[in-house]
Amino acid sequence: MNQPHAAPDELSQTADLEALLGEISHLRQRERHLLSLLDSTSDAVLAMDASGHVIDWNPSAERLLGWSHDEAKGRLLSDLIIPPEHRQAHENGLRRYLDTGVSRILNRLVEVEALRKSGQRFPAELSVWRFTTQGDEVAFGAFLRDVTERKAVQQALVDAHARYKSVVEQLGEGMMLIQDGVVVFANPQAAEILRIEPERLQGLSALEILHPDDRAEVAERLARRDRGEDIVVHSEIRRLHGDGTVRWLGTHSSKAEWQGRPATMTFFSDITGSKALIDALHQSEERYRAVIEHVGEGMVVVKGTRFVFANRRAAEIVQMSTEDMLARGYLERIHPDDRILVDQRRQRRLAGEDVPNRYEIRIQLPDGQVRWLDIGVTIVPWEGETATLTFFSDVTERKALENRLTNTLQERETILESSIVGIAFLTPNGRLRWANRAMLDIFGTQPGDPLPETLEPVYPSREAYLRVGGEVAACIARGESYQTELQMRRLDGRMLWVSLSGKAVSPRDLGQGTVWGMMDISRRKELEDALARTSSEREAILNTALVGITYNVRRRIVWANDKCAEMTGYSPSALIGQDGSLLLGEGATRASDTAAAEEALRQHGQFSAERQLRRQDGSSFWALLAGRCVSHGDPDAGVIWTLLDITERKQAEEGIRTALAQQRELNELRSRFVAMTSHEFRTPLATILSSAELLRVYGDRMEAGERDELLVSIEAGVQRMTRMLDRVLTIGKTDADMLECQPRELDLRALCHTLVDEARSQHPHAGSEVRLSMDDAVARGCFDEKLLRHIFSNLLSNALKYSPAGGQVDWTVRREGDRVRFEVQDQGIGIPPDEIAHLFESFHRASNVGDIQGTGLGLAIVKKSVDLHQGQIDVHSTVGQGTRFSVLI
Repeated sequence: MNQPHAAPDELSQTADLEALLGEISHLRQRERHLLSLLDSTSDAVLAMDASGHVIDWNPSAERLLGWSHDEAKGRLLSDLIIPPEHRQAHENGLRRYLDTGVSRILNRLVEVEALRKSGQRFPAELSVWRFTTQGDEVAFGAFLRDVTERKAVQQALVDAHARYKSVVEQLGEGMMLIQDGVVVFANPQAAEILRIEPERLQGLSALEILHPDDRAEVAERLARRDRGEDIVVHSEIRRLHGDGTVRWLGTHSSKAEWQGRPATMTFFSDITGSKALIDALHQSEERYRAVIEHVGEGMVVVKGTRFVFANRRAAEIVQMSTEDMLARGYLERIHPDDRILVDQRRQRRLAGEDVPNRYEIRIQLPDGQVRWLDIGVTIVPWEGETATLTFFSDVTERKALENRLTNTLQERETILESSIVGIAFLTPNGRLRWANRAMLDIFGTQPGDPLPETLEPVYPSREAYLRVGGEVAACIARGESYQTELQMRRLDGRMLWVSLSGKAVSPRDLGQGTVWGMMDISRRKELEDALARTSSEREAILNTALVGITYNVRRRIVWANDKCAEMTGYSPSALIGQDGSLLLGEGATRASDTAAAEEALRQHGQFSAERQLRRQDGSSFWALLAGRCVSHGDPDAGVIWTLLDITERKQAEEGIRTALAQQRELNELRSRFVAMTSHEFRTPLATILSSAELLRVYGDRMEAGERDELLVSIEAGVQRMTRMLDRVLTIGKTDADMLECQPRELDLRALCHTLVDEARSQHPHAGSEVRLSMDDAVARGCFDEKLLRHIFSNLLSNALKYSPAGGQVDWTVRREGDRVRFEVQDQGIGIPPDEIAHLFESFHRASNVGDIQGTGLGLAIVKKSVDLHQGQIDVHSTVGQGTRFSVLI
C-alpha cells in the first residue's frame, strides 16, 4: 500500500494553522482595541441580566468595589454595590422598566452612593444602558467612574492572550484518504478526533462519519474528485458521535492519487472549541461596542493631532457629528483660553512626564455658548502606536451649582452673624471653634475679647459641664439631636436660663464637630412660673364645675377636669394625649362628626351639638357638646370643650316620639279599617237588602225555589260579613297578644283534605283546581288546629281568588326533619316585587288586584299564626306567572 507524502501533510497543516492563527489574531486585535478603551480606564464597567444578576464585571469594578469577577458573577448587583436602604428601590425600578419600559436613569449620567465590599460607601457617577445579547436576551450595562485600575485590565488582556495561545498550541489535525466513498487511510490523530478505533476507521464509509445534514454536499465533492476533477475546498462540517454529541471539524480537502486512481485527501481538526471561542470573541466585541456607544460619558482617542475614535456621546456633547470630529483637529471645540494648556499637557504626557490625569476645561459651541467639561486622560496603544484616551462629561450645571453654593455660604454666614439666636461650632473634643455675635452677647463677651477655649466657664459648675457633656456625647453617638433647658452663668457671674440645642454637623462624619444654638429664656421662665401659679388656681375652679371640660390642641386632649373623667369613665391621665374624637365611637359617623365640628370652628370659632358619646366601658350617653376656639377660627391653636350630660332629657324625648309614632300608626290603622269595612260590608249588605225587598214585595207570588235562592244569597252575605268580622277580631287579638298557640296531636292528613274541600266550597266558580300532594311520612303532628286553619284557608283562598285566568293550584306537604313544610303554588296574577316587603301588613293589598274583593287582613293573620308556631314563611312571586308561599313549622 502506498503511503502519502509527508511534505504535503506538513504544508497543509501549516497553512490551516496559519489561517486559524490569523483569524484569531485579527479577533484578538479587535478585542484588544475594545478592551484597551474600557479596561485601561479607571472607571468600572459591569453588566447584569434582566433579573439583576451580574453577567460581566471588569477589573476596574474589582479594584473599585472590592469584589472579584468570580464573586460578583451570578450574584444580584444590588447586593454588591447598592446600600441596603436603596436596594428595594433599585429592584422596583428594574421590575418597573421590564413591565412598562419606563426608567428614570436609563441612558443618563446620575450620581449615586455605592458600596464597597469592605462596607465603605462612596459617591459615584453611574450610567446604565440596555443592550441585547447574542441570544436576543435583554441585559444592562453599567458604568462607574474610576481612573485608577488600568493594571488589572492589562492583566486581563495578558490572561486572555495566554488562553488563546494555549488553544492554538494544542490544536491537532487528522488526515484521511477517501476513495470510492470509503476511508482507505487515516492517521492516529484522525481516529482520536473522530473517536473511532484505527482498525475500524479504515474501510468505513466516509459519509457515515458525518452529520446527516452534511453528507449530500460532501458526497457530491467526493464523487467529482473520483472522476478526476481537481477541487480544493476549505470547509467546516459536523461529526455526529455515537452518543449523540456533535463536533465541528475544520477540513482542507483536495484531489490526490491513491494506488493509481483519483482519491480525496483531507486534513481536519476538531474546531468545536475554536468556533466557540470565535463566537465568544464576536459576542465580546459586540458587548464592548455596546458599552462604548451607550456609555454616559464622551469617549475619544487622539493620535497625533486628530481624533481616531469618538463615541456617540462625545459627538452629542460637542455638538458635532462623529464624521466631523474624525475629520478635524482635536482642538476644534476647545475654548481658545484653554487650548495651550490642553496641548501642552498632552505633549508632556506622551513624553512620559507626570501631569494631572483629571482636570476641568471649557469648550465653545458654534452659538458661542461655553460649557465646562470634566476630563480624564490616559495613554493607550492604538493600532501599534501611542495615543491618548479621554473620557469627559458636561459639568456646566455642577459648576454653576458650585458658584451658587459659594454665594449661598457667604449669605448664610451673614445671616448667622445677624441672628438673634446664639450659634456656635465646637470641635469633636469640645473646643469652641466659632461663635456668632448673639452667642457672645448672651454670656457678656465684649467685642475684641478672645473666645474661651471651651464653654465650661458659662456652666454653674464643672460637674454640670461634665454631666451635660456626657449627655451630649451619648445623643451624638446615637445620631440624635440634643435639646434641653438649663441654668448657665454669664461671665460677670449672673445666672440665666438658656434653651440649648445641638447636633452633629454630619452624622456620618463626627469628626466635623457639632453645631449649637442658644437662646436666653430667663424672661420666659419668669412668666412660666407666674402662669403655673395662676393655672393651679384656675384648675381648682374648673375641677369643681358641674360640666365636663377639656382643652384640646391640634385635636389632642391636653387637659380634662374631674367631671369629664367622671362622665366618661376615663381617668384624667388616661384622657390626656388621646384624640379628641375618642368619645365619638368608631366608623363613618365619627369621621363626619369630626369634620363638621372642624368646619364650624374654622368658620365661626365655635360649635355646639347634641351627640351620643361612648364611655370607657363601651356604654353610651347623650351630651350637649360645645366648643370654642382659643384663637378665633384657628382650632389647631386650641379648643375648649364642655360636655353636659343630657341623657335623661333625650330618653324623655324618645319616649314622647315613640308614643306619637304609635298614635300615628293607630290612627292610620283606624282609617284603613273604616275604609275597608265601608267597602267590604257595602256589597253583602246591598245583597241582603235587595233580597229582603224582593221577598217583602214579591214573596207571596214567588215560587219556593226562587225564595230559597234569595234566602241562600242572604245567608252567603251574612257568612261573608261574619268571616270579615272574624278576621278583624283575630287581628285585634294578635295585636293585643291575646291569640295563643295551643298545639295538640291531630290528624294532619285529614285536616288538609278538609281545608281543600272548604276552599273549593267557598269559591265554587273559581277557574282553578286545587291539587293536594302529601308525603307518606306526613300523617299526624302536634299543631294548633285553629292557627293552621287561619294559615291555609287564607293561602288557598287567595290562590283561587287571585287566579282569575284559572290554572292549577298545587298544595304540597312534606316532612323536613322534625318539621313540616307546606307550599301553596298558584298560576295567578303574581305580586309586584316592590310590594312583597309590605305583604304581611294589616289592610295592605297589592296594587294589581283590580276589582277582586279582599280585606287586606288574611296574610297579616297568616304571618301572626306562623310566628306563634315559631315557624317561617317565604314568598316567591313573578307578576303574571304566579306566587308560591312556603311555610315551615
